[in-house]
Amino acid sequence: MTSTATTLLHRLHEQSQTEVMARARARFRGSSEEFLTLAEEYDTLAPRLRGRFLETLGLSSEDFESSHDTALSLAVSAETGRFLRNMALAHKPARILELGSSCGVSTLYFAQALRTLGGGVVVATELDPAKCAQLRAHVRTAGVATYVDLREGDVFQTVSELHGTFDMVFIDVWADTYLDLFRQSERLLRPGTIILADNMYTAEDAVRPYKQYLDGNPRFATTTLDFESGIEFTVVVS
Repeated sequence: MTSTATTLLHRLHEQSQTEVMARARARFRGSSEEFLTLAEEYDTLAPRLRGRFLETLGLSSEDFESSHDTALSLAVSAETGRFLRNMALAHKPARILELGSSCGVSTLYFAQALRTLGGGVVVATELDPAKCAQLRAHVRTAGVATYVDLREGDVFQTVSELHGTFDMVFIDVWADTYLDLFRQSERLLRPGTIILADNMYTAEDAVRPYKQYLDGNPRFATTTLDFESGIEFTVVVS
């Protein structure tokens, strides 16, 4: 990874963390001291416990998703980003479908992997025009625009217009849309395709229908990784 890309990602991760903490503080009914104590406690929790912990405070992952007020950048963590990059390096995908790209942090990790591999494309999807503008700027700055095909607009409409198959899929959209969007995307999968879905712990209730669908479908082999926000790791069997 180039120094420019590394510096950019570091800045974007810091920006996202600052925004999320500010949103959480604004929605927390308590003192600043209480908030800092709870934030430290959250950091020490095992990933599978974090969603329930947020619920005890009257919060959920939906509180930090794009809403009618200020839209957060919602970057994946650095650890998750490196995981996505390494998965791409190992799987060597020609086509990656990213369902929910926000301002393009996960896109950058995928594109960096594709540049290392010497080819391929990540089809990034995002509805928010401001985030799309940021994503375009970020991939240009990192020098990976060649490997990114940004589709701006409603993700369901975007998926309906896609053709061919994808070797990897990353899902990080509104949690309660996971199942409907995945079922619409199934025609784009082939045996061996890897699907990674974020927020399985932090949005546990909302993504449960998606998890149950995978568990009950012999076409898929799936398991939840006890890592960061909880990542569902699925392989298309047939």
